[in-house]
Amino acid sequence: MTRMTNQDASNRVDQATGPGAAAEEAFGRQANKGILADKVAEELNVPRRTAARVLDAVLDSVSELLRGRGKVAVKGFGTFERRIRKGRAYKHPLTGESIDVANKETIIFKPSDQLIVETRTNAAPRPKRAPGATTDDILFKG
Repeated sequence: MTRMTNQDASNRVDQATGPGAAAEEAFGRQANKGILADKVAEELNVPRRTAARVLDAVLDSVSELLRGRGKVAVKGFGTFERRIRKGRAYKHPLTGESIDVANKETIIFKPSDQLIVETRTNAAPRPKRAPGATTDDILFKG
């Protein structure tokens, strides 16, 4: 078993408080598909496996629509759009040689103003739906 010296401990603290640590501390760790499926399962009160299948279906549909139509807009969330980034001539930093880069097809995401406001760190969270409430309860309050 090795012992940690004070120098080793201070190096680890410096690494933990490096340039990326502030952003990670402010926003937490990155969420992944599993965490998203857990949140969907919790929100819809369904098993995680069902939520994961729904999530997969939504993501596959977005991909398919982007391929076919080139743009998918989700009101209150944002817009996914397929675009072509123009090719350019770059200069190699060491040799100075000019390198031509071809056009590249890419996908951009432009968040809606509502999403930007809701995800600010000082924004109030959205009110939760009552447990057991269905979409009919929300859509037809009359």
